[in-house]
Amino acid sequence: MTTAPIRPLDSLEVVARRARKAGAQAYLVGGAVRDAALGRTPTDLDVALEGPASTTEKLVHALADEGFMCEARHARFGTATLLSPSGTRIDLAATREEAYPVPGALPVVRCGAPIERDLARRDFSIHAMALALGPDGPEGRAIDPFDGAGDLSRRRIRLLHERSLADDPTRVLRAARYAARLGFSLDAGFVAAMQHGIASGAFETISGDRLRRALEEVLSEENRGVALTLLLRLDVPAAIVPGWERAHLPEPEELEASSPVPAMWRRLLSPAPDALRARIARRLAFSRALRAASGCGR
Repeated sequence: MTTAPIRPLDSLEVVARRARKAGAQAYLVGGAVRDAALGRTPTDLDVALEGPASTTEKLVHALADEGFMCEARHARFGTATLLSPSGTRIDLAATREEAYPVPGALPVVRCGAPIERDLARRDFSIHAMALALGPDGPEGRAIDPFDGAGDLSRRRIRLLHERSLADDPTRVLRAARYAARLGFSLDAGFVAAMQHGIASGAFETISGDRLRRALEEVLSEENRGVALTLLLRLDVPAAIVPGWERAHLPEPEELEASSPVPAMWRRLLSPAPDALRARIARRLAFSRALRAASGCGR
């Protein structure tokens, strides 16, 4: 897999060098690997640290001596967000495994997993790739256990397993966003995964707040009309709120003009009858201000 240059490479070299001193192996993962493989220059960088959760805390302190600023950290989960001296945001996370005790619930996390198991918990094959980082930059070929490179060449978004949407229903919203952004298609496996997710009760279990934020990310995309078309093909709105059918949604092209989020919600919900708009607002935990701004009453 050929990749575009990853800049600023010097920041990653410092992270890798300090990680090894702390007893961990650093890997570039997620969207940065995807973008590099597509010939795009990655911007925000995700780095997985193969080691215990405490490694992240040690690395944050070590990188402070190199001029990195810590914007946020969660020691319990082994995560931190840093700003490099050159201004690049780098998200650090200890490698982990996740288990979903109830469909749609937040996962139970166990840090310290090998990188291959960390990749197996991710959303799509194109995000389940990793590049080992060394003091001189990326080392060796990408670790790609789910043929993410093949899916990049086929320009498709593919889930890692059929239970994926039962574990986290917001993944289907994320898939539509990335497909619209990258000009990709959704793999045929989404149909069975949606059926499994609905049958499991995950779309009922997941909090309205998580669903609303995921939908707002869709509405914030430049190609939000394309994303909505993909979601309609999978009947996602009806899975979120029964009765939220195609007839109660605008034409995708009507969403093309960018607007503030409340105005986008008003446009999205305008074809729905009052009773349905009220049910959507309740299910998605609209604030009183958002109810008023989006035309859902108070």
